[in-house]
Amino acid sequence: MKKQFLILIIAVVLVCAYTVVRIGSTAASPASNNDDSSVVTSVSYAKDVKPILESRCKKCHMGTFVSEGLDMDTYESLLAGSQNGPVIIPGNAHNSLLIQKVTEGTMPKRGPKLTPVQIQIITDWINAGAPNN
Repeated sequence: MKKQFLILIIAVVLVCAYTVVRIGSTAASPASNNDDSSVVTSVSYAKDVKPILESRCKKCHMGTFVSEGLDMDTYESLLAGSQNGPVIIPGNAHNSLLIQKVTEGTMPKRGPKLTPVQIQIITDWINAGAPNN
């Protein structure tokens, strides 16, 4: 009984230590340098997000006739949203209609659905403020 209790305590301590290290590494920021230009966004609109939109959303949301007035052809038109309002809320992927639709699997209507990795890339980009990078 004492041996099992000791193993349990060691396991709890190790898990707590791991959690502290993980939280510390994700919360680390260049606090000594308050220059926002030093913060690098890991997801690029041009290199990461745009290719996903072109491969999955082009049929209905790029070109001459766009469904629901949502033109995803350019960064500016994507942020302008659709006839129903904005589809992206920079900094808030959870409340962005685009993420809701692709997560539910209701979009795209035609063709293959987005993969979890693709959804995560777009989510990370929106949560980073949806920069035009």
